[in-house]
Amino acid sequence: MLITTLDRIFRLAFALGAIALTAIVACYACEVVMRYFFNAPTRWASDTVSFLLLASVFLVAPWLTRENGHVAVTLLPDLLPEKWARLAIRLGFAAGAIVCIGGGVIAIAEAASLFRRGTMTYSAIPFPKWILTSVIAFGLVGCGLAFIGLTVSPPSPQQEPRT
Repeated sequence: MLITTLDRIFRLAFALGAIALTAIVACYACEVVMRYFFNAPTRWASDTVSFLLLASVFLVAPWLTRENGHVAVTLLPDLLPEKWARLAIRLGFAAGAIVCIGGGVIAIAEAASLFRRGTMTYSAIPFPKWILTSVIAFGLVGCGLAFIGLTVSPPSPQQEPRT
């Protein structure tokens, strides 16, 4: 039940990340048209693209991690016998889980602080920083949970990422 729920959340976040990436293309296209065809550059496009890029990365990261699609340096597991390679991979996933969840907890605390203070971005159109920090927290905690899943049920050392 929990894994199915997380899977659905990660797939939804992936879809939102893909939408954010599509919106980045639309914003840049709008900016190019406005700037070069109408000589009226937008004030909002650059900041919006920055925020959407952050969202696309941190919304897609948990799904990518769950799929074991992250970049991996497999030199050590490739050199070890199968039994020790599996252990090394599990330890790597466990370390990733600890680091990501730890970073996520820090981001959650920072988002709460930014919310309490009402801190806004320094941009052409101010935006609440707590929302951006919450997206970072979601991505980090989601990656940590995905790493826990990979620690419990890791792929074999030579297995390609799931698609």
